[in-house]
Amino acid sequence: MGALVTGDACVAMFGTLYEMGRLHLPHGAHVLEVGCAEDDWLTPMTLERPDLQLTGIDWRDCERPGTVIRGDVLTHDFPAESFDAIVGISSFEHIGLGHYNQDPLDEDGDRHCFERIVKWLKPWGWVYGDVPYDPDRYSVNGTAYRTYDDAAIASRLIVPGLVETDRWYCSLGEPRHLTKECPPTIASMRIVMVVAEKA
Repeated sequence: MGALVTGDACVAMFGTLYEMGRLHLPHGAHVLEVGCAEDDWLTPMTLERPDLQLTGIDWRDCERPGTVIRGDVLTHDFPAESFDAIVGISSFEHIGLGHYNQDPLDEDGDRHCFERIVKWLKPWGWVYGDVPYDPDRYSVNGTAYRTYDDAAIASRLIVPGLVETDRWYCSLGEPRHLTKECPPTIASMRIVMVVAEKA
């Protein structure tokens, strides 16, 4: 488990929840990572679970284990019910903002991505995402990223066909200190991790 809880903070947040038993992956599960070029989740996950069938998709080139697709998650199509789980490590908040190598613009790219995720998940499959969080307001920070409040999570990420099952908060500076309560205002960015199942 060491590879998943050290190094990149967002990979470590996933690793902590996985270690806690909150993210179950059956033997041989098919898993998609959305936005695999920035934070390397595929390599430690392969080391932890070599039985998994891992696929990554990103607008940018990258070398990762498993199957890696260079493409636009908003136009590339996977067959319906292809994946047991879909993971976004610090990626959903960027989709459609044009920040990375002029990735395609779509002001609702995050929501459109989740609408596609519903189709790609197997029945009772789940999606994990960690995004910047501000309990007071939703905002778009130029081309860099979106910051979500509760209403934005409900309308942009938990789209029809998904049911939120788990939510955890932490400071980006303390990725292994997860809490069910939103941390107070702190110098480091607050992150919310949401797990939703296909309804």
